[in-house]
Amino acid sequence: MQIEIYTKSQTLPALITGSALHSALLFRTIEHSKGCKPYMFVAYDEQKNELGHLLVIKRRTIRIIPPVLNYWYTINGQGVYHSNCTNAERENIFAAFLEKTFDILDFRHTFIEALNIEDSRFAYSTLSARNFTPLRDQRLYISLHSKDPHERLTRAYKAHIRKAEKSGVTHHRATTPDEIKEGLKLMRNYYRSKIQRKLPKENVLRTMLYTTNGDLSDEAKLFIVEHRGKIIGSSLCLYENGRANLAFSCGLRKSYPLLYPGIMAIWAAITDAHHNGYAHFEFLEARALPFTQRKFINTLLNYGGKQVGTLRWYRFKWNWINKILRKIYI
Repeated sequence: MQIEIYTKSQTLPALITGSALHSALLFRTIEHSKGCKPYMFVAYDEQKNELGHLLVIKRRTIRIIPPVLNYWYTINGQGVYHSNCTNAERENIFAAFLEKTFDILDFRHTFIEALNIEDSRFAYSTLSARNFTPLRDQRLYISLHSKDPHERLTRAYKAHIRKAEKSGVTHHRATTPDEIKEGLKLMRNYYRSKIQRKLPKENVLRTMLYTTNGDLSDEAKLFIVEHRGKIIGSSLCLYENGRANLAFSCGLRKSYPLLYPGIMAIWAAITDAHHNGYAHFEFLEARALPFTQRKFINTLLNYGGKQVGTLRWYRFKWNWINKILRKIYI
């Protein structure tokens, strides 16, 4: 097995279709993001056929008070592998990816995090043997294949949506440059005051919404909520095989409290995913939120979502910190 590392989208080869968290689209998005650098690890067999790939992101933050320059690496999910690979083979490839990650580490980095690994058993021994510490995390999703999403709504949310629609609120996918511009502007203003939830730069989001040819992408969609020609809510959704992932959503709930723009923005993404045959709808913002954000989690549960426990792994540069964490959490 041979592993190649790609850091530029111009040299990135065609990849196996799979998770949006390891797609070429996200690679290009991260590449144009300030303070981030993508590394795409691709494993090949002796015939140069792809066995799997994994996206690792190097991140940087700068703080003025106190003055801190921080680097860390994110492994966002377990990767994408060839359908013929067994679970044992996938774990071996993942372990090889992990070893390659150690080779590229900046000496200034503080930690590595591995998150959004759907199966908690996947690579548990691999990560644990390399001094990673597991912390509890959560996922929140809706099953769209077994029941109409309207049936899963709570009674209150059914009433809110019905009232908004009777008041003339509509929602649809943003397709024109003006709609996308206004939808992203509204989203940027909304997330400006959010401490725990951050929004990427507008040019980064635009990269996600368009293909390299300038056409609208099928891997990401922006939805807008309108009332009398004014955009009062928006949401952004990412797509992969059988799953829609809500990345960001916002609404002018203080200006239009009786029109429920925030609720309608999420509802727009859910109904579109159901209409297009996606089996699951996941709320990405629900992951890794602290207990103080419990109110936000309860809001999402009104759409009929299910909470599933998962693990989030950390490995710090200093072994003494890893030893303390492992004594506490293992």
